Amino acid sequence: MPALLALVLAAALGAGPGGEGDRSIYRIDPALDGAVLAVSSLAITLPWLLEDRIIEIRCPCDPSEVPEWERFAIGLESPAADFAANVTVALSVLIPPAFGLLHLGWSRAWVEDLVVFAEALAVNGALVTAVKYTVQRPIPLAYAGDPAWISEPGSYRAFYSGHVSTAVTALTAAAWTARLRSGERIWPWIAAAAVGASVAVERVAGGHHFPSDVIVGAAMGVAVGTAVPLLHARRDPGRPIALVPSGRGVAVVGVF
Repeated sequence: MPALLALVLAAALGAGPGGEGDRSIYRIDPALDGAVLAVSSLAITLPWLLEDRIIEIRCPCDPSEVPEWERFAIGLESPAADFAANVTVALSVLIPPAFGLLHLGWSRAWVEDLVVFAEALAVNGALVTAVKYTVQRPIPLAYAGDPAWISEPGSYRAFYSGHVSTAVTALTAAAWTARLRSGERIWPWIAAAAVGASVAVERVAGGHHFPSDVIVGAAMGVAVGTAVPLLHARRDPGRPIALVPSGRGVAVVGVF
């Protein structure tokens, strides 16, 4: 999967500089974006530092609490799958900026891309952290009754998957960047779907998440990875894409 990710993103972002691909596609407000990054980083860090005070260690837990369709995850444990998920998420975060640098060089456009990418990850991290420490769902390994996992505060942060939401946020944001800059419609989205599915399977197989955790993680990753780039996108009559109010939420309007 890491090799596939590298090859797909290389094809999506292009092999070299020149022409339309070098232009800026995002608007950055240093004060506003700096504040978003700072607040999001704080929202991620503080709960982690206060984890022992926030998390209620309540297992052994009754597996009947888990919906029947998800109970198969209780008892699964694969260190290899866990390791693969960690590596894949790390590459999902590192590869898009690296290929952007290769394509754009040390330019203002690349820095703008990097700010948007980092902000998407930070906002995603803040959201998933808030939900994890509010819901405090035990992981499958805790439901399985392993004393080592039961006594670990990190075992009560199953919902929703930070690994999946991070990977999908990163690759969705990268896909939008490729779409806005070069009009690419296919390969970046295939990469996001394939890598997201891979991480989801690995996290369930590793015993750290139930299926609903990774499904919601993927949905949130798509939402954040879409919202942040589009909210920063420069207006382009040739490719009108925007977020507009719609009822109680927002809608994506444009030509795809």
